[in-house]
Amino acid sequence: MAGRPATGRTPVISFRPPTPLREELDELATAEGRDRSDVLIEAVHDWVRKKRREQATSRPADSGAP
Repeated sequence: MAGRPATGRTPVISFRPPTPLREELDELATAEGRDRSDVLIEAVHDWVRKKRREQATSRPADSGAP
């Protein structure tokens, strides 16, 4: 059996944020004329970049010694 045909869309990921957080997210996104998905994608991009920077600065410097 073959998988689903390509739809041109990325896979959906779902999660259950606490209701107050979801309500605040929706309120702020609406105030900026943005949808929830767009805001969440931006937030995840920011988090990943932050973690990559933290990883890069926490690695010991290569001393060049064997």
